[in-house]
Amino acid sequence: MKAFLAGFAAIVLSICAAVAAVPAGAAQKARDPSFLVHANVFNDRGFTVPNALVRMRRAAESNWRWKAVSDGEGEIALHVPPNDLYVLRVDAKGYQVLTQNVDATQTDNADIALHLAPIGGGKTQ
Repeated sequence: MKAFLAGFAAIVLSICAAVAAVPAGAAQKARDPSFLVHANVFNDRGFTVPNALVRMRRAAESNWRWKAVSDGEGEIALHVPPNDLYVLRVDAKGYQVLTQNVDATQTDNADIALHLAPIGGGKTQ
């Protein structure tokens, strides 16, 4: 029984040491609030566009930090830090690049419909 209790105590101590080793900011970072960008990508005829690359960056920066690819229904969702201004960019084969500003300072989410124009200005097939 003593051996069992000693082994059990060793396991409890190792778990406590592992928990204490987690940086204090790591637990808080997992709970930090985020701004949800939900978007639907459509073509000029109102059909959804799958496989469109959607990227976002802070308006004050030049590097694209977040990205998603639209699913079969043309939908994407991105979580970005709140209380900032962003630029969203959509790239899809056969369509002109679309950029749009996103303001994450007033609410906690944005639901956006993104309408792409075909390259060359004609209607898509």
